[in-house]
Amino acid sequence: MVLLAEKMRVKLLAGPSATNASTDEEMGSKQDMQDWLLSVGIVSPVTKETAGALYHQQLSRQLADFIKGHLERSGGMVALIDAYCLFNRARGTELISPEDMLQACAIWEKYDVPVMLRKFDSGVKVIQNKTHSDEEVFARIESLVVRPDALRLGISASDAARTLGIAPALAKEHLVAAESRGLLCRDVSHEGLRFYVNLFKEVHSNDLHPEKYSKMLEAWVSATSTVH
Repeated sequence: MVLLAEKMRVKLLAGPSATNASTDEEMGSKQDMQDWLLSVGIVSPVTKETAGALYHQQLSRQLADFIKGHLERSGGMVALIDAYCLFNRARGTELISPEDMLQACAIWEKYDVPVMLRKFDSGVKVIQNKTHSDEEVFARIESLVVRPDALRLGISASDAARTLGIAPALAKEHLVAAESRGLLCRDVSHEGLRFYVNLFKEVHSNDLHPEKYSKMLEAWVSATSTVH
């Protein structure tokens, strides 16, 4: 795709052929293509030709400025691969390679930008706001899994995605992270992967048959006893 875009850019910048003057139709086609490229994204993308030795530094800043708007509309987190597609689409024919994208993200640590690159334990990489709080996300997940329906049936990644306002794949990463914190338990069946509130932490080894349940256990007993 990068090579194809470069060929398109060269064609756009090329002047009329010496042996065959451009027709009005050809000029109109070029203008339409330029107008379309401008309408979908960045008007003056940073390139190696214009930035020289400062290419990755300037690319890094432009990427940070570009992606923060998408983060605001995506729950504060975007998968790196999605960000790569969005950024390249906005750059028109000035596509960048995956390696350039990773280098641009990696040097955010050196600059005062509002975004950062993050890698989950699974290996999934995302771009997120620096103000993003896992604790806030876990609190929202906990409030979801204690609802009566969730106590009976658990929640899926899609359920969490709707609550968090992010993609299901990223919601799953948060659910797995909450599980590792001991907040959730998983159930894998023919219906797929679902998560439940962790009730084991409500039970103490020295009191396996308590006379009085905790509020969480009482809520679970009440929710599951309504199933017919």
